[in-house]
Amino acid sequence: MMWTDKTHFYAATDCKHLGKPCPAAERMIAKLAEAMTKAKPLTQEDFEITGTTALDGCPRNCPAQFAASHDRIRLFCGVGEDAPREGLDRFADAILSREGTGFAASSLNARPCALMEALPKTDEARQAEQMMVL
Repeated sequence: MMWTDKTHFYAATDCKHLGKPCPAAERMIAKLAEAMTKAKPLTQEDFEITGTTALDGCPRNCPAQFAASHDRIRLFCGVGEDAPREGLDRFADAILSREGTGFAASSLNARPCALMEALPKTDEARQAEQMMVL
């Protein structure tokens, strides 16, 4: 699934347990995007926050690992803090990135049951949207 808000473009895979994107994960990535947008004027370009959380409202109480920077936000559902982020990022790149290459999911120690990504809109994209409204 893909969607947008005022500041970000979002992409999400279906949760393998729910058969659709997880609403709790959607709320979490939206809050991370909001926090990064608010932090941008106060932080440097290489600012990043990472961590784990329990997805509030997830019917399975999934843990999730996240990494948020000004360039990209990713949320990996169903994996805890011990899952190596490098492998998770390669997996996400294979699914979500145009430049992604093939990746054997069997090589992951912990496979996410779903993943989400938020990319910030460029100034040009925001201006184009404003022009369409007029």
